[in-house]
Amino acid sequence: EMMSFVGRIAREHPVWVGLTIRLLITLTLDEAEVLLPGVSYTDVDYDVFRDAAQYVNDGKSPYERHTYRYTPFLAAILAMSERKLWGKALFSFADTLCGYLILRLRQQQSKNDGSGGGGSSSLVDAVWWLYNPLPINICTRGSAESFVVLLPVLSVVAIASSSGSGNAVRRAALSGVVLGVAIHAKLYPIIYTLSFMAYFSKLQGGTCWTTATNNSSSTSMLRFMTLWVRRLLRPASMAFLICSIMTFASLTYLAMHQYGPKALEEGLLYHFSRVDHRHNYSMYWYWIYLARARLVDEGMGILGRMLFLPQALLLLVSSLGVAPNDLSFALFLQTLLFVTHNKVITAQYFTWYLCLLPLCANRIKWNRRPMLASLVVLLVSVVTWLLTAYSLEMRGYAVHFWLWVASVFYFVANTLFFVIILQSYTPPPDPMKMKKR
Repeated sequence: EMMSFVGRIAREHPVWVGLTIRLLITLTLDEAEVLLPGVSYTDVDYDVFRDAAQYVNDGKSPYERHTYRYTPFLAAILAMSERKLWGKALFSFADTLCGYLILRLRQQQSKNDGSGGGGSSSLVDAVWWLYNPLPINICTRGSAESFVVLLPVLSVVAIASSSGSGNAVRRAALSGVVLGVAIHAKLYPIIYTLSFMAYFSKLQGGTCWTTATNNSSSTSMLRFMTLWVRRLLRPASMAFLICSIMTFASLTYLAMHQYGPKALEEGLLYHFSRVDHRHNYSMYWYWIYLARARLVDEGMGILGRMLFLPQALLLLVSSLGVAPNDLSFALFLQTLLFVTHNKVITAQYFTWYLCLLPLCANRIKWNRRPMLASLVVLLVSVVTWLLTAYSLEMRGYAVHFWLWVASVFYFVANTLFFVIILQSYTPPPDPMKMKKR
């Protein structure tokens, strides 16, 4: 009977239960050494945040704290309270709000698909984020991901997917403002810009969306390009672009005005050239490690840059071909692709695409044998990497090459997962084609 009561509470009040879990972990495991002996549960980045906040309280720049490479507004918000757990509590609330948005968006999708969306699926919906151990662990250890980027990105998706009142231009402008905040805070959401522009253009409609684009001659290619220029210049698309640029530029200008060029260099430009071989799942970490010792030639660097060409092509295809009909799936694909090919991958990066996966999960066939096999391979690759990294970083064993092999295995597993996702995906019906019928 007790288990039945707990199950009912977890199913009927997932937001409150999810928040309670996060706050309890924050209060009880702050200084605990539950992961490894001598290693505190609290993430080292949280100490950086708190030190930067102390500099702000002292009337100094947060960038005087070495390795603080975030927006200065994060340090200013954390400076509002000197309580040690203030930041963790804030991140936990933001993470719970992410879960709430995911819950609402999934319920909205269920209603739109005609599958109900009642309480019978609320527990499954909550497991995707509110009861997911990974985001719980990351926010309670003191990572600001949910606060600085996941929440703004999910808010944009919620605004874009809203079925309430408000024309396309107004919703596009509001989404542009929110995405501009996200880009200023973390930069990587800039990859979503073209997808949102294509989505809002189709949402607004017009004759440019009733023209066929399925020819393949060179003349037709020119028409295709001209057509997409017309589509992207629609008022809703331009409202989104202008508002996102203005918001990003305004916040960046305020940061520079307050703290000088350091705010631009450390808070933004640093992330273009960031290279770090520690705690890095990326297969590029070994090249970075060898380059620091000058044991790798320029050819390897050129090869690394060439690997970004297919990423750019897939980003373009998903933005124009997928986003107008299924925005959340396009954003998920782009984020998974971006993280997989990035030079630096930490555990926090996983949440970038995991927060978007629940929004399109109902259109993916998870019970296919290839899908199950790809998930097993992905899990094995992560475990292999963690065990090898532990041997190197905690035990001091000279397994650099084998850790690189594990990183390549992880890259291949993610690529396989990406391909199987595409094969297992069922696109939603096109509203315009349904109207014609």
